[in-house]
Amino acid sequence: MCLLLAACSHPPATLDRQLAVSDIEIQNDEVENALPQLVELNQNYPNNPAVLLRLARIHEALGRETAAIEFYKKIIAINHDSKDGWMGLVKIYMRRKPETALTILENMVKLYPDDPHIVDDYGVALDLNGHYTEAQNEYKRAIQIDPSMVSPEVNLGLSIGLSGDISKGLAIIKPYAVTGDATPRTRENYALLLIAAGRTEDAKTVLISYLPPDAAAAKFNKLSEFWTLHADDKKQPS
Repeated sequence: MCLLLAACSHPPATLDRQLAVSDIEIQNDEVENALPQLVELNQNYPNNPAVLLRLARIHEALGRETAAIEFYKKIIAINHDSKDGWMGLVKIYMRRKPETALTILENMVKLYPDDPHIVDDYGVALDLNGHYTEAQNEYKRAIQIDPSMVSPEVNLGLSIGLSGDISKGLAIIKPYAVTGDATPRTRENYALLLIAAGRTEDAKTVLISYLPPDAAAAKFNKLSEFWTLHADDKKQPS
């Protein structure tokens, strides 16, 4: 009986160890090494949500968003209430289908009203769909839930800038953008509002502080193009 119990408990323990190895490789950006191992695990443990989740995230990291979407959908098919599955889809749909991301998050924020990350993402989806005032309210709510979170503060500043008050937006983002540990996204958002304010040289200085010259120039052009399109959209009659 003991031998039988030991044999029955062995596969999950083995799976946990293999997933732990894959997690380390993913954290070290060695996704190409982790992928074949996870493919094999998926064959040995079909329809295992933990394996499927890692496969989804690896494919997303490699830019294979269509494959990632399918893996996230498989997770949801196994467990319709999977937060990881739905939020994985949201991250991709933010880039590809903002309206769909907003629809998903409208439901998620009802299920998890006190999750600051979901509330913050809901604000981003509202921003992407042009609902700036509602987005800013959600960022403020995320800050109230977890005052230590930087993301909703930065997103609030960007939203305020995008909705027309560029100076106020810059004032909110600046303290987070000029620190040594500022994330690339925070610096990018700060550079965007600097461009909006006509401070193009300052924007270039921010970008060159964390990007190689060619990449900084390309990012500057991309942000400038985005702001031009955004400003033109704001001029269009509603």
